[in-house]
Amino acid sequence: METALFLLVDGITSGAVYGLVALSLILIYTVTRVVNIAQGEFVTLGALSFASILGGAFAPLAPIAMAGIAIFSVADAVTLKADLGARFRLVAGRTVWIALIAAVSTAAWANPGSYTLAAIAAVATTAALGPVLYRLSVEPAADASPIVLLIISVGVYMVLHGSAVLIWGAEPKSVPPIAAGGIVLGPVFVAYQSLWICILSLAVMAGLYLFSERTVTGQAIQAAAVNRVGAQLCGIPVSWAGQLSFALSAAFSALSGLLLAPLVTAHYDMGFTIGLKGFVGAALGGIVEYPTALIGVVFVGAVESFSAYNVSSFKDAVVYLLVIPILLWRNAFRPPQEH
Repeated sequence: METALFLLVDGITSGAVYGLVALSLILIYTVTRVVNIAQGEFVTLGALSFASILGGAFAPLAPIAMAGIAIFSVADAVTLKADLGARFRLVAGRTVWIALIAAVSTAAWANPGSYTLAAIAAVATTAALGPVLYRLSVEPAADASPIVLLIISVGVYMVLHGSAVLIWGAEPKSVPPIAAGGIVLGPVFVAYQSLWICILSLAVMAGLYLFSERTVTGQAIQAAAVNRVGAQLCGIPVSWAGQLSFALSAAFSALSGLLLAPLVTAHYDMGFTIGLKGFVGAALGGIVEYPTALIGVVFVGAVESFSAYNVSSFKDAVVYLLVIPILLWRNAFRPPQEH
């Protein structure tokens, strides 16, 4: 019983991490109809950025993100069909965005070892890279078929994967936990890091729900997800919704990476497997339903944990095989109008 409870706690911890990735995948898919194969690489970028910043380095992704935002700001200002005032406001808004990225990156660099500042800088710089990648890869092919968008996301994955090796190298980087030690809950010892992972994941999920349901911006994103053409006719800039969805999803995945890094070490190859497991959980909800996806990721985490105990060599294979019965179940029980 003690072993089963320990494995269950470990599975819930893993499921909380996969849950952030699943939310990222659902957010992007519902708004842009892109099954983002590259989502796991934001996990890698977040974890490795966090490790570098915590060690005293300037945020590696900050110059790339700021340069991308600046280039697109100039291009938008030139091509925008509006008066000079509108162009000035656009450039001013993007300048503030760049200044904020520079400020949090500089603050973390000036205070090496600060866990909070390093986490904020890692998440902020990774999130800023999301809209840049959207503008480069998805927006030019926004009206393409889903298979074309899928192939584009594979190409983005290859670029990000290779870039991670180029920037950080192939050696893994150790990251200290948020808090060492843990507490004993009955017969089970629970590490503080596991508790922090669950608490922060639940907080982010609750925040996303409140943002989506209680704010005008969140409702605009939902409108773009439900009906892209209708949202455009109502004056909602669909391109802006896509950029925001990529920014939020990159932030969620980066957070999952830096939370998981103390348990597995940060390395360039960690994101792909986490992204796939997040996809398996999201598939339970058809990559469109948040509550069902959260049930799915907890189930995936539990299956992975028990598989690691019983058949450790095949634990990943067992998790990936879950996608077959999940898809068969989705096909069997979807509403008649979807057939």
